Amino acid sequence: MNTQSFFQKHSWIGHALIAIAASLVILVVVFLVLKRYGRVGQEYPTPYVVGSYLDDIDSIAGGLTVHFVVIDSIYQSGKRGGYILRQDPDSGALIKNGRKIYLTVTSHVPDNAVVPDLRSLSVRHALSQLQNVGLRGGHLTFVEDPHHAVLEQKYKGRAVAPGRRLEKGAMIDLVVGRGTGSGQTIVPYLVGMTPQKARNSILSASLNMGVEHFDGITDMSHAIVYKQSPEYSGRPLSQYGDHIELWYCDKSVVAMEELERMKQKQIEDSIRALYEQPDEPTGRDPYHMTGLDEF
Repeated sequence: MNTQSFFQKHSWIGHALIAIAASLVILVVVFLVLKRYGRVGQEYPTPYVVGSYLDDIDSIAGGLTVHFVVIDSIYQSGKRGGYILRQDPDSGALIKNGRKIYLTVTSHVPDNAVVPDLRSLSVRHALSQLQNVGLRGGHLTFVEDPHHAVLEQKYKGRAVAPGRRLEKGAMIDLVVGRGTGSGQTIVPYLVGMTPQKARNSILSASLNMGVEHFDGITDMSHAIVYKQSPEYSGRPLSQYGDHIELWYCDKSVVAMEELERMKQKQIEDSIRALYEQPDEPTGRDPYHMTGLDEF
């Protein structure tokens, strides 16, 4: 029986072979198309554009063809509009030509925020309310009053009424009663914190920001505290309203082992304070591990 007769007798076999051959041809064509248009193997590191301005990113991207898309804008006092704060994907991630890089930048015009009513709130609660609406806590002034709570709220030295609209990021100063306690508080442990977290911790402890040293810091997003004065002791030795001076460095140059050593020192200092002052009335827990969760 010759081949032609065989396929005439078993036609289904011929049909099956034709179908298999056609499938193989289709697979090869699809693979070639995907390789061509998917640019397989043509991946490049994402350029780093954080800290630059939108006007300059084309030169930073070099010969890589990418599309920058602004997805959010935040007003920051002191920075002109178009300053890049964040990018996605991060620098170094492998991307292909034509990929979109999503950016968060500073806006040219400040957004508005409604001032909340902070009177009668604790300092910590008042700061939380300000943060929720996009405002910041400013200077704390303490006056004689039996209630350790906010008595007045001010903006640029003048009383500001609840409901007034201010630009986001504006600082609201607070006048706070000293209460009936000793008026002493614990300096929080700030080493390893970002500037914003350190500021919040200082104000929450009924203290004020002192001088800040940013020597050698070129990218504020990498700044962390490496030194503070006064130092943390675990004891309520500072008076309400005292100032805390901070020194910052680039977090990329600080070894995590050093931060862990500082964290362990905080624990040891607090335990030591527990044995040395077991009965001292402070109105708050003097052995609270302020700032440990920041590492």
